[in-house]
Amino acid sequence: MTDPRPHIIGSFDGEYSYLASSAPVPTPFRGNVFSSAEHAFAAAGAAEPDDVVHVLSIATAEDATAFGETIEAVEDWDVDRYQAMEVIVAAKFAHNADLGVQLAATMGSILVNGNTVHDQVWGTCECPEHIDVDGDNALGVILMSVRMRLAAELAAPDPLETENP
Repeated sequence: MTDPRPHIIGSFDGEYSYLASSAPVPTPFRGNVFSSAEHAFAAAGAAEPDDVVHVLSIATAEDATAFGETIEAVEDWDVDRYQAMEVIVAAKFAHNADLGVQLAATMGSILVNGNTVHDQVWGTCECPEHIDVDGDNALGVILMSVRMRLAAELAAPDPLETENP
């Protein structure tokens, strides 16, 4: 008998490190190609164009995140950041087709951005303080949404290869 419980990918490291927004994967967004989705996200929240330019020069995703937390954010960022992340994640996997195929291959698994840095918005923290408190796992939910669309696109027949009757 098969196990009825869903498979859970509980962290975005090791073989699943490409799922992390901090993975060094070229990510196009608003006419620029950023070093990672995290870089693009910091730029998405920037109210000042000079801050976007600066994000392009930042070496690591961790530094891009730290910079993004210090700059003036666009109006309604607390609400709009989820849509921005979904656009960025979709662009990341569309631009890197090999990773899109890998993401689609996780179909059937629940994606959880497990972490120990107290991130209960984009993931679920597994530290002793939060172990019994589910996080929102917004990044995992966004990845699963993007995965559904990618899987549908990959399964659709290529209209250029379809014969006309």
